[in-house]
Amino acid sequence: MINNLEALKSAGLNDREALTYLDLQQNGESQTGKICKRTRIPSSQIYMILESLLEKGLVNFKIVNNIKVYRASDPDTLSNLFEEKEKKIEKEKEQLLDFISKLKIKPTELSKLSDYKYYSGIKGIKSLYTEIVNSWKKGDEYFIASAPKESFKKLEGFFLEIVHKKRIKDKVKLKILINKGNEKWGPIRKKMPLTEVRYLDAKTSTEYGVLNDYFFLITYGKQPYGLLIKDRLFAETYKTFFSLLWKQAKE
Repeated sequence: MINNLEALKSAGLNDREALTYLDLQQNGESQTGKICKRTRIPSSQIYMILESLLEKGLVNFKIVNNIKVYRASDPDTLSNLFEEKEKKIEKEKEQLLDFISKLKIKPTELSKLSDYKYYSGIKGIKSLYTEIVNSWKKGDEYFIASAPKESFKKLEGFFLEIVHKKRIKDKVKLKILINKGNEKWGPIRKKMPLTEVRYLDAKTSTEYGVLNDYFFLITYGKQPYGLLIKDRLFAETYKTFFSLLWKQAKE
């Protein structure tokens, strides 16, 4: 019964509409009193439910001795209803994507405000990386320094399934410095195409990264948070720091 109800709800019916439709399919022509008794739906609500099912084309009725007798329509009507739902969802998706594209167009006077962003929590860190992933171009290279064990423990699945899959597909190179004590994570990265790994004799719970004009700093404490800055001078400075650390690191 539960699976049947869930299937009907996927076509756009609410709980009581699904229950009523299923009752009529199983029991055939019925007056409202019998429907209420079997489904335990209050009589004060059954007419509104049946009216909704009538509008959806899932129920029809005939009049016998001035009393309406309801019956379920052909089940194929459900597929038509689901197609209408799909069309509605597709239209809503188009409207959302159009709205998102408009949100991305910022007035010139506000562009400087967007150069600095703060992200909170693991979901926030994922959003930060999503922005990085969406900003790179084919053939780019980015750098990660002092990757701590917390980043691997909390986000390894996200890194492997989302970040690195797209990075390799887009042919984006990566140089990563992994903190001391986290060497076990290195071989996973070394097996990846377009990836260089070295080990840094340091222990921190913070990492930083550089991609083109982006500089990002992430700290993994009790409440992780990250900072994303789009600034050419910041990025160039920390890229220089990275080069110095890279020369000192062990392969």
